[in-house]
Parts: sequence; C-alpha cells; structure tokens
Amino acid sequence: MIKKIGVIVLLLCLGCYLVAAVTVLNPSKDEERCSGVEVVVEDSLQTGFIRSGEVIRLLESKKCDPTGRRMGDVSLAQIENVLRKNPYIKEATAYKTPGGKVCVHVSQRLPVLHVMASDGSNYYIDRSGKQMPKSSYYADLVVATGHITPQYARKNLLRLGRFIQDNPFWSHQIQQIHVAEDGKVELVPRVGEHIILLGEPTNVEDKLKRMKLFYTEGLNKVGWNKYSTICLEYDNQIICKKNKK
Repeated sequence: MIKKIGVIVLLLCLGCYLVAAVTVLNPSKDEERCSGVEVVVEDSLQTGFIRSGEVIRLLESKKCDPTGRRMGDVSLAQIENVLRKNPYIKEATAYKTPGGKVCVHVSQRLPVLHVMASDGSNYYIDRSGKQMPKSSYYADLVVATGHITPQYARKNLLRLGRFIQDNPFWSHQIQQIHVAEDGKVELVPRVGEHIILLGEPTNVEDKLKRMKLFYTEGLNKVGWNKYSTICLEYDNQIICKKNKK
C-alpha cells in the first residue's frame, strides 16, 4: 500500500514538473511579443497610391503598430479600422501568424478618372464612384475637365470612364473628356486632330462602337487629320466637319 502511494506521489510530481516545464519553455501565444508586420498590397503593379512602407507609417502615426507588443494585446480590428479610413484603401484584413508576426493584406481603390473641374476641384474617382484626393503619385488616367460637379461625375462620367478604361482600344486613344456648360461631352483623342462630339453622355457604348467602325473604314482611308470635329450625338449618324488646313 505504501509503495502504491509512493508511486502515485511520484507520478503526480512528475506530471507537475512536465506541466511546469512545458509552460516555461512554451509560453502562451498571448505572451509572445510581435516581431514585426508583413504588408501585402494588392494591385501594386496596376496602381501605387498606397505602398507597404506607407501602411507601416500609417499604423505608427495612429499608435497601433503591433511591433514589440504582446500578441494578446494586439487588436486586429483596430488595425483594420485605421487602414479602412485611408482614402486610397478599399479593404484591409489583418491576422496573426504562427511566427509571431501580424500580416496585413490591403486592397487599393482603383481610380478610373482624374477630374480637374473648372471650379478648381482636383480629385480622382474610383470604379465605385467614390472620390479619392489628388496624390503625388502619377496615374495615367483619362482627365475629365470642364463643368463637372461630384454628382455629375458619378452619374454621367463614371460609366464612360469605366468603359474607356476597360477597352484596350479606347484606353489608348482617349486622353481627355471635356464637359461643356450645357452638360454635353467632348472627347479628345491622342491620335488625330479631331474632337469627338459625344453629346449627352448616354448610349456611350453604341456611340463609341460607331466611332471605332468609322476609324477603321473611314479615317484609315482618308486620313486621321481630315476632320476637325466628328459628331456622334444623333442616333445612327456620324456628322463630320472638315479641317480647314
């Protein structure tokens, strides 16, 4: 009986020792210190309004850089909320890695137009219609000028801008959209001395389809500098005004 009690006590002591050893040698993940932040910026090749270094600096400025903190004290929700408030960031996801780091995955807003309105407003519009402030980063976008309010841009120019950006031919050909006082739209091409009179910014796909066909079957034969204006305003018509040169 005494031997059995001795064996039980020995096993209990051994068990306590093993628990203590595991606890000391393998501290809780919550007690582990964050060794750094890894940032992944989506669409970094397509646009560069936000870079990994800027994400780190943003976290530092808002005092939520997790580096050096206990992993248990790191708030992933706080990191995500801070990043989502940045006008160039569309979405942010943060998670902890087994190696004691915090990984942040950021997707950028993708601009579709650069608006330079006659009232002095200067901003970008992303593909969802939200404004983005002008950045020092150069973006090769179609520039929209003239009498443009934010409401007009969202309602009338967003669809046109997306169509141009998504179409390889037109994204290389159109460099400027100009809005006149009456709300009618003119397109300034990169190649050719003509101005495309689009009229009201409606049925833009049909109008530009006609224009592309005219480029192929008309201007390729008579020359791209023959006309000063090409009007697409009226259904099933293309009205050209000859260049006086």
